[in-house]
Amino acid sequence: MSTGLLNAGVDVRLGTDYYAPAMRTFRYNHEYRGVRSITCDAYQLTGSQLLESAGISYGRLQILAGGPPCQPFSIIGKRQALDDPRGDLVLEFVRLVKETEPETFIFENVANLVTVSKGEVFSVLITAMQKAGYTTTYAVLRAEDYGIAQMRRRLFIIGVRDRTSITFPPDPTHGVHPLLGELPYVTCRDVLEDLPDVADEAAIEIPNHEATQHSPAMLAAFERLAPGSRDPKSHHDRLHPDRPAYTLRAGSGNFSPLRPIHYKFNRVISVRESARIQGFSDDFIWTPDIPRLQQYRQVGNAVPPPLASVVARYLAYQMGWTLDPIRFEGKLDTRDQVIFPSAAEREQQRRKLIRGASIGRET
Repeated sequence: MSTGLLNAGVDVRLGTDYYAPAMRTFRYNHEYRGVRSITCDAYQLTGSQLLESAGISYGRLQILAGGPPCQPFSIIGKRQALDDPRGDLVLEFVRLVKETEPETFIFENVANLVTVSKGEVFSVLITAMQKAGYTTTYAVLRAEDYGIAQMRRRLFIIGVRDRTSITFPPDPTHGVHPLLGELPYVTCRDVLEDLPDVADEAAIEIPNHEATQHSPAMLAAFERLAPGSRDPKSHHDRLHPDRPAYTLRAGSGNFSPLRPIHYKFNRVISVRESARIQGFSDDFIWTPDIPRLQQYRQVGNAVPPPLASVVARYLAYQMGWTLDPIRFEGKLDTRDQVIFPSAAEREQQRRKLIRGASIGRET
């Protein structure tokens, strides 16, 4: 979300999460662009602490953006909603809205939040937002409609204070549109074709573009799998070069969801390829101290940056704000240079890892 807001020209002052590995990635990719960060539990964070950490005076905050954990509402999960301890973090977001009183807020979550528990959770959330003094509107956006090479549906709720109405969503930029005509979707080939195979010597120069080990039997199964189809035994999906990708998933705990198979190469896609599909530029890097399972998970948990940019620009237009993308580009040479291990060093490290180490333990 923060990457997309910065790319749109929003002055992002602060990012916060309680999960240390995610915040290490956040700091490396946002501090050089002028963004502060704190690692903390949202239950313990007060509005005054948030504003102080962001360096913003009370009454001057323009946007509070957040995406509380989606697992309690995911169609793939158990859908425990507010019975899950993570579920009521959606109401903690509303609490922070009330305590900071931003001009607007952007709330993002899984599309299923609208229908879980027969819509009761969503109704409670919207009512709480309106009682906090905000006019709200919402829409489920399809990432592929806005130039992302992925079929991904996400709920966005927009709230504005001191206004009686605001329109949403923005018009799609891709697909069939009644006024713009038909604009082709961005495909897997569009975003992946220029990357070398992970086995090529050139791949070592590309951050986070590393191989995953597969058994001979799995490699043979991948080879038989046609693009755009699913393996009936392993349930792996294979990307189609001329279509957007399937939804990238994150998983939780030690659970690693099935990663899609490359349309050309008989292997799962790399972290870099996943990031390309999610809409990240190659300047966004996961440093070697982040375990690879964590890297995949952080990609899968992310809001596609171009989608966040679309929402930010649309909101800014209606609010009469002027955005300045160049101001927040940052200078890449001011952040620490990362030395990635060689292929031999990566293999040695892989053999030492146990499954539990992949969760990136940190206190």
